[in-house]
Order: sequence, then structure tokens, then C-alpha cells
Amino acid sequence: MPARRRQLTTVRIPFLRLHSDYREVAQDVRRRFDAVLESQCFVLGSQTAELEDRLAALVGGRAVACSSGSEALCLALSALGVGSGDAVVVPALTFYATAGAVCRVGARPVFADVAAETLTMGVRELEAVLDREFITRDGRLATRGGGHLLKAVIPVHLYGFPVPVAELRRVLDGRGVALIEDAAQAVGAVAGGGRVGMLGDAGCFSFYPTKNLGGAGDGGAVTTASETTAAAVRRLRVHGAGEDPMVHVVRGVNARMSELQAAYLNAKFDRLEAWTERRRRIAGRYRERLSPLADAGLLRLPPAAEGHVYHQFTVRVSGDRDGLAAELSRRGIETRVFYPLPLHREPSLAEFAGAGITLPVCEQAVREILSLPIYPSLRDEEVDCVCDRLAGALGVAL
Repeated sequence: MPARRRQLTTVRIPFLRLHSDYREVAQDVRRRFDAVLESQCFVLGSQTAELEDRLAALVGGRAVACSSGSEALCLALSALGVGSGDAVVVPALTFYATAGAVCRVGARPVFADVAAETLTMGVRELEAVLDREFITRDGRLATRGGGHLLKAVIPVHLYGFPVPVAELRRVLDGRGVALIEDAAQAVGAVAGGGRVGMLGDAGCFSFYPTKNLGGAGDGGAVTTASETTAAAVRRLRVHGAGEDPMVHVVRGVNARMSELQAAYLNAKFDRLEAWTERRRRIAGRYRERLSPLADAGLLRLPPAAEGHVYHQFTVRVSGDRDGLAAELSRRGIETRVFYPLPLHREPSLAEFAGAGITLPVCEQAVREILSLPIYPSLRDEEVDCVCDRLAGALGVAL
């Protein structure tokens, strides 16, 4: 068998290698797990406190750990007074949980399109949805049909790209609207000199295993500059209990993080900066190698930003995306599509979409986006292999 054909059929590059991250921290994980098991303190113990301190130091504010990124969104919304009868603007290109959390607190999601350059909600997209869906009533924004007050906007740092939240804040100044960052994919990202998670009124992180800082299951956190907001989140995550844990002053939920989960994340935390830099180097290599394909109009590369943490390296395919993904799979390259449906086309959210709503950038993007492998243990020669096989699948040579 010719060498080139043998390479196509025998060398496979998976989309993720979670075991590689674990091997770097396995000894510390076991040490921490043993300490938790010996203590028999499984929630709200020293590991959770350490994780909260580490995350607070990273973002420069306060941090409250919780059971998942989805719960982080619900806790932040509730802590900031968003609930039944309110409206919340969300970008339509994001994971379901962004809108799902809005529904869970009883509010109504209102969908915004995203910018073609970044695939995130920018000033123009926010202004467009405000003009389309809201009227001003007594100095507040209310939905045109039902009169739901706009209480929050949730910008999403999609794929690790940091949204310039300060620009969105200027649009909302004086309107009584909270800004809640969905930073599930953006731990460590920076925008405008500030850390993601501290650019709005609250930031929400996910530690799902596939994230840049991934746990051994679900986990999340809320960050904020406000002690009032942090205290409200701490109360809500323990069924709404006050100083006396058996007296519940508000209606909360059980959203505590497991001590074992916190221990796993603490073992990884010291490597986050190095892992992030490696992701950036991989992204730079992809950008350099794939630029001829972009110049030829075959692909669109993701936006570059100094504070980008590259949770995903997502290109946009000019032709048949699904056909390209299938061909790459045949050639041993695993890819993913995040996300195949914009939120306003999700069946369970249809009642919020409105008749005839079209968000053209989102609707085009979901037909084109394709995420390539990117993780700290991905070697340079493997990046080159992905690029070569991608070019080959498109019928060109790099």
C-alpha cells in the first residue's frame, strides 16, 4: 500500500483526548480525592472553597461554585431579579441551555441574530432586536406584544471568543437591564482589558468535561463584582437557606457542587494558563496553514482576538459542510457541528420564536460551521495532518 494511502486509513485524529489532560494531573486528583473521602465532607467543603478562591482570583471578583453551567445561568438570573413575566435577550446561535435557563426561571427568551464576523451578538444585533421586539414604556423596554419587561441580556462568548460586553452595556445604560455573561466556553478569556465573567453584572461558567477547564462530570460557577449578587447566589444554591440552614428565606434549589468535582477541577487549575496558550498556538498554526483555503473562498476562518481562548476552532465551509465532514471522517479526522439548529428553530422554543421570524446570519451559519480538533495534547504534526486532509477533501493541496 502506498505511504500516502496508508496514512489516510491508519492515522486517526479524534476530536477530543480527555484522557491526556487527566494523565497530567492524575496523581494530584488521587491525592485530593483521598482527602475528601477521608474527611467525609462531600459538599461545601475545603475543595469547593479553594476552587471559588482560584476562580475569583482569575477573574478579579467573587465566585460561587454550583452544580452545572445551566444552574449557574438560572442562579444568576434569579439573583438579579429575573423571573415570571420578564423578557431576556439571547443570541440564537448558542447551546440550548442559554435559553433553557431563561424559561426555567419563568421568563421569556427573545432571540437576536449574530454578527457574521464573530458569530456573537454585537451592538448592531442588540440594537436590531431591541428595535424589532420592544417599545419604551415608562423608561423601560417592554415587548411589543405581551408587555414583558426586558430584565436581562445574555451575551455568549461563543467558542471562547470574548464579546466586548462594555459596548453592549452602553446600549443598555439607564434602562434597568442586567448583563449576564454566558462564559461557559470562555474561562480565562479577556476583552477590553477585563476578564470574561466580570464584564457584566454576573458571569456564568461551565466545567462540563469537554470545556477548557473540564471536570469529572457537571459543574459550574457564577462570578460577579457584587457581594450582594454573590450572597444571593450562595443562598439560592442551598434551597434558599439563610444563616440557619434549616430556615429558608427564599425559594431556592439544590445546586451545590460536589467536593470530588471541585477537587478534580483544583487539580487541573494550575495548568489552565499553559493549556490556554497551547490552544492559542494551535489556532495560530491552523490559521497559517488554512489561510490559502480562506483566500480561495473555500473556508472562512474564525475571528482572531488577543483574549480568545479557543474552546473550539470553528471554520465556515462555503460548500457542502456535511459532505466535507463525512469525507474528513473517512480520512480519519473527527469534527463536530456546534450547533445544528439556531435557538429560534428548536422545537421546544417555538412558542417564543414569533411568526415569520428570520435571523439570516444564524440560519446561514448553522449550515456552514464545522469545528476542528483543538486541545492541548494535539501535536503540531497532527494539526498539519488535519489541514492537509481538509485541503485534500476540498480537492486542493496546501
